[in-house]
Order: sequence, then C-alpha cells, then structure tokens
Amino acid sequence: MKDINDIMLNPVRMRIIQTLAVGQNMTATEISEKISDIPRTTLYRHIKILLDNDILSVISEQKIRGSLERTLAINTGEIVKHSTLENAAQNAFAFFMQKYAIFQNYFNGENPDPAKDKIFLNNTILMTTDDEFDQFLSELSGLLRKYSFEYSKGRKARDISIISAPEEK
Repeated sequence: MKDINDIMLNPVRMRIIQTLAVGQNMTATEISEKISDIPRTTLYRHIKILLDNDILSVISEQKIRGSLERTLAINTGEIVKHSTLENAAQNAFAFFMQKYAIFQNYFNGENPDPAKDKIFLNNTILMTTDDEFDQFLSELSGLLRKYSFEYSKGRKARDISIISAPEEK
C-alpha cells in the first residue's frame, strides 16, 4: 500500500471521496455525473487506486447490459486506521505540503492573478466555548454542503481548506 497521504491528498481522489461523503453509496457512473468536469477514464483510474488501497469498498455489484456496475462506499475504517495520534503530525505536514505545492505551481505558472482567481489566505481566531465551536462547525458544514454544486458550464472547482489549529501557548 502506498502512503495514505499520497492516496488521499490527490485533488481528484479528494473530490471522489467528498462526493461519496455527501452521496453515501454511489456507482462510478453516478460519481462521474457529479464530477463531470473530469474525464470518465481519469475518474475510473482514481477510483481503482482508492479501491486497491481499501479507501473505497464495493458494497454491491449488479450486471447491467453486459457490464458490471459496482456501488461504492467510503471505507471509513481504513481512513480512521491511519488517523492516529502517532501519525497526526505527519498527516498535517503532508496536508500543508500538498497545499504549498498547489500555491507554488500557481504562482510559478503563466500570468498568476490572485485577485481575478479569487486566491486568498485568511487566519481568524475565534473565542468560543466548546459548545459554541460545535455550533459554528455545524453551521459551516451546512454552508459547505449548500454550495457544493455539481460541475456545469461557468463553474470551476475552488479548493477551500479549513483548519482548526491548536492554540499557541
């Protein structure tokens, strides 16, 4: 098995996982319909990588017009297995480095225009109780779901990363 971070932090695989997280159980065709801006063959290749590494599992198979249609689900047990306190710092570092690489490629690319492309960094300190923070996270989750549209002409993928960092002492 490859490093979990190499598997999970790929942008296409992240979108597949996010799509399944919202849709629960879906076929590859249904995933392809939701993420229609990525070629079907590319999606299938990434789904295979997720299946080969037990990040996704097949929960049912059905023969349709001579081909096998598999219903997929996230294998949360496998993901949780890698989300341990022992490797938390490594996971955070891999996450930050993947984001850094995206910014590095963007700013080294042709004609970067952060204002036009709506690129920004923001850091906000919230003073909340645990209950207030839980409420904030619930509302934020709802807001992210509300704006999690399917691809269509005029829409582009926007990579939003939200981090709750430990308090600096």
